[in-house]
Amino acid sequence: MSGEIILDSGKAGILVTRAGVVNAPARFRQARRIGLWTLLLLGACGSFAPALAEPLACDDGIKAAFHPDVDTTVVAVRLVRKGEELAAQDVPKPPMIAAADLCLVKLLVGPGVTAEKDSTARSHSQGIGIEVWLPTQANWNERIRNYGGGGWVGGGHRYADKIGSKAPAIVNANMGYASGTTDAGQPWYQDGSFTFLSDGKVNAEAFRDFSVRAMVEQAVKTRQLVTLYYGKAPKYTYYDGHSQGGRQGYKIVQDYPELYDGYMIAAPALSIPMFGTTALYPQIVMKTDLGYTAANKTEAAAFAAKVDAANKRAVAACDKAGLGFLLNPFQCDYDPARDAAALCAGVAGHGITGSNADAATCMSLKEAIALDKIWFGATADGSFDAAQTPDSLDGKSLGKGQLWWTFTKGTAIGTLITSASTDSVGLALQDVSYAADASTTSSIPITNGSTTARNKWLELDYRGLADAVNKYVALQPTLFSNLATDKIDLGKARDLGRKVVVYNGLADDAIPPAGSINYHERVVAAMGGHAEVQKFMRMYLLPGVAHSSQGRAYTVGGQNNVVPLPKLPGNANQTPTREQDQFFTALVDWVEKGATPGEIMLTSRDNSVSYPVCIYPQMTTWNGNGPATQASSYSCR
Repeated sequence: MSGEIILDSGKAGILVTRAGVVNAPARFRQARRIGLWTLLLLGACGSFAPALAEPLACDDGIKAAFHPDVDTTVVAVRLVRKGEELAAQDVPKPPMIAAADLCLVKLLVGPGVTAEKDSTARSHSQGIGIEVWLPTQANWNERIRNYGGGGWVGGGHRYADKIGSKAPAIVNANMGYASGTTDAGQPWYQDGSFTFLSDGKVNAEAFRDFSVRAMVEQAVKTRQLVTLYYGKAPKYTYYDGHSQGGRQGYKIVQDYPELYDGYMIAAPALSIPMFGTTALYPQIVMKTDLGYTAANKTEAAAFAAKVDAANKRAVAACDKAGLGFLLNPFQCDYDPARDAAALCAGVAGHGITGSNADAATCMSLKEAIALDKIWFGATADGSFDAAQTPDSLDGKSLGKGQLWWTFTKGTAIGTLITSASTDSVGLALQDVSYAADASTTSSIPITNGSTTARNKWLELDYRGLADAVNKYVALQPTLFSNLATDKIDLGKARDLGRKVVVYNGLADDAIPPAGSINYHERVVAAMGGHAEVQKFMRMYLLPGVAHSSQGRAYTVGGQNNVVPLPKLPGNANQTPTREQDQFFTALVDWVEKGATPGEIMLTSRDNSVSYPVCIYPQMTTWNGNGPATQASSYSCR
């Protein structure tokens, strides 16, 4: 059994058996320190011809059989029984339930971070952790649906007694897909501490894994293990990811599109050097114009309450359909400095005098202008353009002096007021002392022993933040392995016949949706226009949808159940049908049947509102007179 050939490529001169790579030219052996990428990609692209073999049992025999390269170790094999409760990384309670027997295989792919010598540091890593969930032979649908991570990723992938995967990956396996996930090269869930070495330098090796290598290994190792376990190769392979997972998917589309047949990408964290760094801008505005920051908790909380009240007034002014959220927030030109009901009684605004007598919700003119600056987005001098055009709002072009886009009106931004977002600033300036500590951020503070100094971000001004953005961008090719993920030539994906479906929520409160739109527009400009791009990639914009891999709405009035949401796999939808997995089903039908995705009908959780979401550049548009709750009153324009 151990000598049985499972992959043979005479053209490449490579022989792979159940014992691993037993013969390869020197050029491939020399590549092993970067995970045998060249060899692995050959296999993923079909240069290997997998021979049928006997399937394996879910036991430690897999440890003996699976040796794809010298850097890969099988950490654990676990048989999960039908009905067993599973604590997913993102949803520990209530637990996920295995809908059928599953085999969980855990891998560790070296070499890890060789520059870190302190094994107790969070920057220490022995490699990339991968979990692969395998349905039984009878339940496998002969497809792979790998799932991405979120934030700084991490998780228990490399540990035998933990589960590192997020809930949708387990649901994918419940549905019959083999599903692989990765910790992106570090085990600390949602903790950015790994990004700095213990001596305070940026952890460039970790960014190599985090930015791209982990996803290549995830794709290739999952396919190799699946082929070995089932004794045959999958018919189709898919990638499915949200947020950081969306960026991960785009990275593969841009550089290694041959690894999957189809890509489902949601709310992608593209252009982290821009949106991640400028997330600190509200604090710079508050410090400069109002005299306090998130460090001043009472003042920041009071301002956040006023921002929330102004946000409600913005939606009331721009919500023509009366839904409680905005169908197209880019068209909302609400300005609190021009709203008498937003300003405190007697305050002279821009052409009006304030009439709001509620001290908890009314704004001074300084506060109103500060909010205008925050809604406009970061600039190098604190300016904003009150006459900002819809094109500069929606990502088609940057506004006057604008460094990057910010969140739409109608989106919850209170956390940006009460908490400082500093990880990207510290990385851009290569100085961990710029990171916030627990007194000024609600995120996980960076742990690093090179210095105890923190909160140096408080010294930044408008120009200083702009310089940080520019430095982060300039360092992308060297220190950060192009984490920005903004390559616009997708010709290889197009020519290979790969398909990509993307969606973004227009009330996303973690990643400004205009950034994703801007990337799409740049791809369109580079590749022959919308009609040409739509032949292989289609994007949808979802009104009222906030940031969540499992579907989450946001309305300023708290009536979130009235927002139409896509049906997605997750802890609330653990055994979905095709109809309960809407966007991915559209992708599968495009890949396997050639059925081009069109409008997708969404319905609110309380079933009170339905409408179609549209292929960009078209938008969901109310006709202005029919009932706004009924799909027949909408069109794509």
